[in-house]
Amino acid sequence: MSTRKLQRYNIFIEAEISAQGNRIEGVTVNVSPTGACFCCLSPVGAKTPVSMTFYFQDKRAGMLYESVSGVVRWEQKFGRLFMVGAQFNSPLNADNHFLILSHIELTKEGAK
Repeated sequence: MSTRKLQRYNIFIEAEISAQGNRIEGVTVNVSPTGACFCCLSPVGAKTPVSMTFYFQDKRAGMLYESVSGVVRWEQKFGRLFMVGAQFNSPLNADNHFLILSHIELTKEGAK
């Protein structure tokens, strides 16, 4: 039985994890208000504190981004890739994470 309380949404967003002085580029596989699954080519390490930056291309403003701090809860090798499950230190909020939350809402609307 799953203990997950919030639904995850399959959202592919270009992202980067910063951890222990390293920057690892990849893409999100799914996102919820409390965490994200990130796919990349390098290991990050379970229990590692991280900062995740999500990138959004805007036709008028160019590249926009939002960052979230968290910790890696699990990591799994998947072929040549690494799947990284990160839990945010606090839930996403509209003041600081409007773009990420907007993408979640768009995904919800598309699923109806």
